Amino acid sequence: MKKIKLGLLPQIIIAIALGIGAGIVSPALPVRIFVTFNALFSQFLNFIIPLIIVGLVTPAIADIGKGAGKMLVATVLLAYGATLFSGFLRSA
Repeated sequence: MKKIKLGLLPQIIIAIALGIGAGIVSPALPVRIFVTFNALFSQFLNFIIPLIIVGLVTPAIADIGKGAGKMLVATVLLAYGATLFSGFLRSA
């Protein structure tokens, strides 16, 4: 039996169609659970992404040598500033 290989775009389209179908036939309780999970996961990602950026950029900046400290501070401020900015836009 031969396996069917699908690219990423067809997989995304199938997942969206399945999600729409499940949302139409599903009662309200499972939908509310998924919405709650989506909100919590979104909040977690908004918190953790700047930390991931700092964790990945810090070793690279440390290898630069002289002036690395200033560049690290600029990167951290940029990452957290972007997070705050996107948070303000989302709450508006």
